[in-house]
Amino acid sequence: MGELQHARRSGIQSKIETVSAPTGWDRTYHGERNLDRGCEVWIVDAKLGRVPSRSSLPFHLELRNHSPTGFAWGYNGSGPAQLALALLMDALGDAGLALKHYQDFKWKVVAGWHGRWSITAKEIREFVAGRNAQVIESPSG
Repeated sequence: MGELQHARRSGIQSKIETVSAPTGWDRTYHGERNLDRGCEVWIVDAKLGRVPSRSSLPFHLELRNHSPTGFAWGYNGSGPAQLALALLMDALGDAGLALKHYQDFKWKVVAGWHGRWSITAKEIREFVAGRNAQVIESPSG
């Protein structure tokens, strides 16, 4: 491997390791459609006590304002884009990485969910690490 490619790989690997376990989060994200077709999304954090605590997932409209009216999933629109961004921001704790990968995450993951779903912060970080690894390994011209 050439020095430039090694430096790029080391730099990105370092960035992935930094977000691979932010503050030891043991979180699972859940979504469910209500009878009124509204969508509820929440976080369960097992580290906060014997009984997992539950809190709402923030929209992170300060990063991108795709859908101020709510999250959605199961298609490739603005509600799923806002959900993908919020999930990546919460799981990664890094706005730059979240902004870089949320559209891909929306297309490859969020658009495929129907009804109820759940995903762990670890699974989200693994998705991003896999996307970064593909960028590193693709030939540059």
